[in-house]
Amino acid sequence: TAAMIHTSSQAATACAGLNPAMINGFKRIPYKYRAQILRTIVIASSEINDAKSEQYLNASLQATQNAFSSLVQALEAKTVRVDDIASIEMVCLCVELFGGVAQSSEMCHPERIPIFLTQCLPRLSALMVHYASNITICEILLRLFRDYTEQFIVMLDRDQCLVAFKSSAELLKSYSANHCSSRVIRSSVDKSAEAGSEEEQSYNDVLCAIQLLNNIGAKDFIDSFSSERTGKGVESKEVIEVVFYGLQQILPLMTQGLLHFPRLCKQYYSLVGFMMDTYPEKVGALPFDLFRGLLDSLLFGMSHTDSFVSKSSLQGISSLAREHIESSSFNNHLSHDGSLFDDCALRLLKEVVFETIIWDRLEPSATALLPLAAIDLNKFAGVVNTITQHLDAQKQKIMQSAFQRLMQPDVMSKVANGNYGGRMNRMRFKRDFEIFVKDIHSAVLIF
Repeated sequence: TAAMIHTSSQAATACAGLNPAMINGFKRIPYKYRAQILRTIVIASSEINDAKSEQYLNASLQATQNAFSSLVQALEAKTVRVDDIASIEMVCLCVELFGGVAQSSEMCHPERIPIFLTQCLPRLSALMVHYASNITICEILLRLFRDYTEQFIVMLDRDQCLVAFKSSAELLKSYSANHCSSRVIRSSVDKSAEAGSEEEQSYNDVLCAIQLLNNIGAKDFIDSFSSERTGKGVESKEVIEVVFYGLQQILPLMTQGLLHFPRLCKQYYSLVGFMMDTYPEKVGALPFDLFRGLLDSLLFGMSHTDSFVSKSSLQGISSLAREHIESSSFNNHLSHDGSLFDDCALRLLKEVVFETIIWDRLEPSATALLPLAAIDLNKFAGVVNTITQHLDAQKQKIMQSAFQRLMQPDVMSKVANGNYGGRMNRMRFKRDFEIFVKDIHSAVLIF
């Protein structure tokens, strides 16, 4: 029944003790539930030393592959139309069935699944070229790759990883070309929690794409020690190239409207946090518009009510500032907008440090402010003047004195020279920053 879609006119014949009525009934089961049935069969028949179980397993996997191969051959030979309803249904059925296989990591000897799926991934990814405009097929394809990487990435060898990475990159490229430039994202800020949750469901494809990249990024940590000891496994640069490429594809979608959805928001900042913390130098290669969008999302996130989102954002800003101090990675972006880091410092002070939300993000705020100020102390002084000029004379004096005590010349010079000041000086700045915040909030901001 692997090739029997809902609209099939194929007459059912009795087989394996099932009469035609039973087979027709099974055919009408929604595809996602048929995928769950296949997953159960795969897990239940996975005993290695049982000939009957092995027969069931091989027959189930072969039926899935045969149905998919027939579909691909028909599409390539153009004996069926891509937009034909039967073709679309067959794609949905095949991808859902592969999704059931991809969720079967609980089986005995699960390494057999990557052997089976690796040969199919490039052709599954290629379906996105034809069906990227169909949001249903987009979502189930992304979900398939997400589930496969989530459940099997830990056991993939180098060759299997490279196939999965390349197929994922091609999948995201086709997906992005059709959705990330033209899709309209509407904010859910003013909607009820129930309405917002329902609307978030309509962006499950975006969520799956981000989760897929997070799963691939995890391979960097899984294989880091293996590569050093054995020379096997995937190298960090091979992982990061895929994650970075994927991030470029989805960045145009990550507007504030989308970031108001809780699950999407957390997954996005988990991905960005990994990139900023581990490979901030890669961000310098982004086109300016994408870099600006990434930076805006970090600035939006630093004042977020969720502590994970705010800390990830602040750490990301800190990583960018440190990277620029050490290697001048963002000179090209500064040629487009010379006030990038000054604006970051200004918004950090006004939207986080001088607000009551500072108390649950005190340390990451200090970690971000230190390199931002050290990039150019004269420009930072201008930022401080911009903030204090609206205060009365007494408060201006208190504010400026507090900043002078915080920005110790010996600490700032060491940070500006690229060694980030040393551990003891960073700890000293964090202690001074806490005193600074307490003084400012008690002497200036409460009035």
